Amino acid sequence: MRNPEKYGKPPFETAVIHGGPGAPGEMAPVARELSKHRGILEPLQSATSVDGQVEELKTLLEEHGDLPVTLIGHSWGAWLVFVF
Repeated sequence: MRNPEKYGKPPFETAVIHGGPGAPGEMAPVARELSKHRGILEPLQSATSVDGQVEELKTLLEEHGDLPVTLIGHSWGAWLVFVF
């Protein structure tokens, strides 16, 4: 898997954040549907701490997103978005 997964065409101004731990890719159906209208990033969490996941998300969004990015989280991903 690439990290982040990209759906649709740039600009990538929206990101969907999966739950977990261990649920990378679960937001793919949402990303595919939303990508009919806009570019979507699906960052895949691999860090093993909350601080690490926040930093990982920040880095991925800065490198691949067109800031500011709208974040949509599911389950743990919603908490991560809140903490972020």
